[in-house]
Amino acid sequence: MNAQHHLNKHLKHLDSQTAGNGSAAIISEPLLIHIIDDEESVRTSCDFLISSLGLPTQVWSSALIFLQQVDIYRRAVVVSDLMMPEMSGQALQAYLNKHDSPIGFIALTGKGEIADAVNMLKQGAADYLEKPINSHRLQEALARAQALTIKRAQLYNIKKLYAQLTEKEKQVANELLQGNLNKNIADHLDISVRTVEVHRSQVMKKMQAQHVSELIQKLVMLDS
Repeated sequence: MNAQHHLNKHLKHLDSQTAGNGSAAIISEPLLIHIIDDEESVRTSCDFLISSLGLPTQVWSSALIFLQQVDIYRRAVVVSDLMMPEMSGQALQAYLNKHDSPIGFIALTGKGEIADAVNMLKQGAADYLEKPINSHRLQEALARAQALTIKRAQLYNIKKLYAQLTEKEKQVANELLQGNLNKNIADHLDISVRTVEVHRSQVMKKMQAQHVSELIQKLVMLDS
């Protein structure tokens, strides 16, 4: 009970720091691979394997320390053990999910933990790896996690842009998604065509879309 209370106290503090921190920009740099395990030998082994693939790494002995020092909205990949003191891999994944972090999660499993890993896949983890780690499986898992991270980061950014729209602009955006022309939109929303044009221009600007086709692609991602 004391350990759980200690964890909850830390997570509440992290929640207060995370609130409003959703403005991290999508960046074009190699994805950092965070290795989290309380066993130094595992951290060292993972670090060596992943670094040998030419990917940047950072090692952590605790999930809590990781959360306290890392921007969870920056694109990255986490390779984490499940059974750790203070905060388990499952609890870490749940925290990242709760805060809509784009970070792709790879679970490190030991004997008897496969069922837990499969459940984490259902919760959105990119993959799981059994110890000792197979180099080929590691490459597959990292590729899958990186692709998932990039997709999530794109969706996160689109959600931020869409949240800036007014209710009327959202209605116009939805009409455009349905393929309606300005005159039809004006009839549906009981406004003038000129007003539709103004709202449409604002939608394009706020959604950072150069063409209607680009806007549609972004709106489709929101619905997927």
